Amino acid sequence: MITFTLDTNCLIDVADERPAAEHVRELMSAHNGGRISVALVASSASEKQQGGGFLESLSIFDARRTALGFGSLPLLPPIARFNVSFFNHGLMCDHAMLAREHAIFTALFPTSPPEWSDYAAAKGLDPEDRASARYLRWRNQLLDAQAFWSHDHVRRDVFVTSDRRFRVLTGHPLFPEAAICNPQEAAAML
Repeated sequence: MITFTLDTNCLIDVADERPAAEHVRELMSAHNGGRISVALVASSASEKQQGGGFLESLSIFDARRTALGFGSLPLLPPIARFNVSFFNHGLMCDHAMLAREHAIFTALFPTSPPEWSDYAAAKGLDPEDRASARYLRWRNQLLDAQAFWSHDHVRRDVFVTSDRRFRVLTGHPLFPEAAICNPQEAAAML
């Protein structure tokens, strides 16, 4: 059975009724019918929400994803990060896991250091300032890397996203098995 991983953009596609929403729903229908396996990245819960804030609990995220029709999907945990992830849905990592996350981050964002302290130092920023626009930009980059890391870590088949940035992973020497599709391409695989 082919396995698909939906990233945060798939939630947004459905929430905003973007054109890709119909394809995301096709994947969900196939999952609910037992033809494929679909999972959702838990790092979606840590993303900045519409309106500008962050969720205070995972239960708020669970209610939102259920309302959008994603409640039956398993959540793929990221590496647990202080002040970023919900620790009850994050994994404690070893050196190899962190190195893999850094490799993904660097492939996606080659001019940005994968650790906030290094990013802040390189940009001359206060590493304690976690409210600045620069920190929020770096955090979003980390969450993108964590989304693919979660997919890669459990060796799922197809990563589904509307974000074209992830295409750099296709054919990348460090990720030879990476299959990145937008929702329409993924639904065409059914």
